[in-house]
Amino acid sequence: MSARTTYLLLFLPALAMLALALYPFVQGVLTAFSDRKLYYDSSEFIGFRNFIDLFADDEFRDSIFRTLAFTAGVIFVQIPLGLGIALLLLGQSWFRPILRSTLVLPLLIPPVVAGLMWKTMMQPQSGILNWLLSNVGIPPQTWLSHVDTALISVILIDTWVFTPFAALILLAGLQSIPPELDEAARVDGAGALLKFRAIQLPWIVPFIVLVALFRVTDSLKSFELFYATTRGGPLNATRTLHIMAYEEAFRWSSVGKAMAAVFVLWLMSYFISMFLMSKWQRRSGVHNENG
Repeated sequence: MSARTTYLLLFLPALAMLALALYPFVQGVLTAFSDRKLYYDSSEFIGFRNFIDLFADDEFRDSIFRTLAFTAGVIFVQIPLGLGIALLLLGQSWFRPILRSTLVLPLLIPPVVAGLMWKTMMQPQSGILNWLLSNVGIPPQTWLSHVDTALISVILIDTWVFTPFAALILLAGLQSIPPELDEAARVDGAGALLKFRAIQLPWIVPFIVLVALFRVTDSLKSFELFYATTRGGPLNATRTLHIMAYEEAFRWSSVGKAMAAVFVLWLMSYFISMFLMSKWQRRSGVHNENG
């Protein structure tokens, strides 16, 4: 078999997979520029009208803010918490084997199931969380049923589900530190805090950026957790872009406007991901040079 034939045999399946991946994306973009309805086959090209209508809607702009606020909350909570857990797993302690074995359990639960489980526990009257708080003298919280606490509650649920992912990635980064650096720090008499600031934290910066990249892309397109817990309520307090797009398509039958909202979400995800990817590549390049 010639090299050209081998190349074609390897290239054609890859080209077919690329076409299968691009077709729904291109179809969705074309739908965003049409007046496509859910229960009608015919549609017309209307240009940027869907986008103009969306950005003229205050609720759409609020949905963008809620989506970004949720993503920022997830990042700023889960990365420090995951780093703390990773440091605990790195050290020697009696609870290390227990923590290692139980850490991944939340990742094994589908987000829909986790959302329904936490929704039950966060019930204001009958939920176990308020019962536990009452035992230590803390007044009951409204959790998912109030506009001021609903988004924070969803962030807490997402933190419970996905912090183990951040911890495992950061633990891998900490374990990749060359032993000679630890030995040099020990010989110099560096304490745990100085060792963390001078060696561990600079070394795992690429891993932190990698965790941020994965969690940003996941959080921006998060739907199951919101739909299982609040469905965008109360009073649209958790109505993110994905919830809005779902309602536009299946409640108001406006598939074109729904795809326009999803396209805006894709653009947000693309540019934020490219920014983080460039940071990761830059830090990884410095990391490899120092290594």
